[in-house]
Amino acid sequence: MDRFSRFNPKSCFLFFLLEIVLCLLLFNPFYLLISLLSSFLYSVKLEGKKAVKSFFTFILPLIIFVGIFNMIFAHYGETVLFTVFSYDFTLEALFYGFNQGMMFASVILWLNCYSIVLTSDKFLSVFSRLAPNTSLVFSMVLSFLPRLRKNAQDINDARMNINDGRNKLQKSIANFSALLTMTLEESIEVSDSMRARGFSKNRRAYSKYSFALRDGIVMAVSVILFIIVLYFKTSKKTLFIFEPVISAENQSLFSIIIYGVMSFLPLIIDFWEDMKWLYLKQKI
Repeated sequence: MDRFSRFNPKSCFLFFLLEIVLCLLLFNPFYLLISLLSSFLYSVKLEGKKAVKSFFTFILPLIIFVGIFNMIFAHYGETVLFTVFSYDFTLEALFYGFNQGMMFASVILWLNCYSIVLTSDKFLSVFSRLAPNTSLVFSMVLSFLPRLRKNAQDINDARMNINDGRNKLQKSIANFSALLTMTLEESIEVSDSMRARGFSKNRRAYSKYSFALRDGIVMAVSVILFIIVLYFKTSKKTLFIFEPVISAENQSLFSIIIYGVMSFLPLIIDFWEDMKWLYLKQKI
């Protein structure tokens, strides 16, 4: 049971936003490894075995592929691993590629956690007061994409065993035509339903999620940790050298710890709530 997802959507949205921004800014293996580990563990917390399977079938091969791809096409660095047809394949290029892969993988995992925690109604509540119509349209688009994919699969399954003499291209065009017709019909139904329910551009925003003290604390902690890590970033305390040789001088252990606390914040909250529950349970 994930307790972080029970916080106000604004707190969750801010955390994911700041975490992904830092993940993109801090091109450092120490920070990227923390981000990858924390996002993977949180994915396991949310999805269980599905996240483990996805990690070993997609995320890990992605990291390896990006690392090898960069080593093949980028020939910088002084530590030569092997030479093929006068081309030197270096450790620095391979290591740089692995870091790129970890950055891509971390962002993908965090976005996956974001999509699970922040559902369409939570996203709508985040921006409902700032831009109610825009947030509603964006939320409808996000919900429209999986429905469009499901409709396409239903049409394909329904026509799979129909042998009408048409080739594969003609069948694909016919399926697309049916999908387009179904989509337009659903759009008209949604429009009529919204009009019948009294929807107008002057509607008032409504959110069922209340903002409590703990939500403000999580937002404040996320912002403070973000600012601290960003300060070390601007002070070049997170700089990592990849060429001509790999160098990790002038690293700040305090900044790494702070970033670790921020990345593991959802899991720390879950652990704290579990410990509090066990303590209260023992007192009964």
